[in-house]
Amino acid sequence: MIARGGCKVLELAILGALKEKPMYGYELKKRLSDLLGHLWKISYGSLYPALKRLESKSAVERAYTVKAKTRNRYVYRITPEGEEAFQRLLVDTRKRSEITDADKFSIRLAFFQYMEPEMRLWLLERRKNYLEERLNEMSGTSKSRYKDTDSYRQGLYTHRQELLKSDITWLEDMIESERDHIQESKKDKESKKDKETLTVEERGGEKLVIDDGSIKNMTPLQA
Repeated sequence: MIARGGCKVLELAILGALKEKPMYGYELKKRLSDLLGHLWKISYGSLYPALKRLESKSAVERAYTVKAKTRNRYVYRITPEGEEAFQRLLVDTRKRSEITDADKFSIRLAFFQYMEPEMRLWLLERRKNYLEERLNEMSGTSKSRYKDTDSYRQGLYTHRQELLKSDITWLEDMIESERDHIQESKKDKESKKDKETLTVEERGGEKLVIDDGSIKNMTPLQA
């Protein structure tokens, strides 16, 4: 469960959820529970103070009200300032715990679609390197530390190792997929650039070389 630095993490999650669409409090709480429920129990006691903080920073605003049976509901939406704040929080990994803490890493992973591909790849590789260090440490001390322990503790230790191996394998797949995505994007950009900078058309016995939409050269076609 997330504890230290929880305010910033909650603000990141709220801004990320509001990027999807404007929401009122109950709807926002439900969406955050769907996103973070396995990491953090979202309560109104933490949600509304966080919304108030974000409002004071002009990152969130009350767009309009929705009439309800008992009282009107405020619908919150992210502002341009909030968009900038979200991006800053999303890529702020100055603290090592943003990589090593599984919950904090998972929250960023939930909003990976809003990151640049190179940043996603960097975070995935950092997380994988950290888990590999953990696994190597466990493997190096397993024989001496658990030599005389009972089978239950040995089983727990083995289980932890298997979880680390599973996470590393999953990250390797994610990294490979991200690298492929980056390469494909580069190829698409290069192909698009080539088409924009040089287009050859044949018209009435002439070859028109068109650069960025304007004719740069005109030569007769060879018979």
